[in-house]
Amino acid sequence: MNHAAPHDTPHWPPVGTGRWTRWWGYLVRWLVFGLVVHLFQPVDGASNPFWAQKLDQAFMGMSFGLAGAVVFTLTENRFNTPRVRWKSWAIVLATWLLVKTLFVSVLATFG
Repeated sequence: MNHAAPHDTPHWPPVGTGRWTRWWGYLVRWLVFGLVVHLFQPVDGASNPFWAQKLDQAFMGMSFGLAGAVVFTLTENRFNTPRVRWKSWAIVLATWLLVKTLFVSVLATFG
């Protein structure tokens, strides 16, 4: 029995093609980043109960992560197809800055 023989069926499902290449990996990373960063923010003990504020922070973190994943995936697959490391980090920082500015602006506008 030859264990080195190639298999007919792929072990992993297709990752994505075109603009959405590597979408799931980027989505997971951005969701975890958004959730962790938002959940470690302090809470204001005077307004709402603790868990209500933590739930709100988790929702905002997941929303931030989703928006960051969409922006990053589209930008990375458009401008950095060879996956140059410094370009990826520049895109990460630009994505964070853009999405954070958008979220802060929306929160300031609509309260």
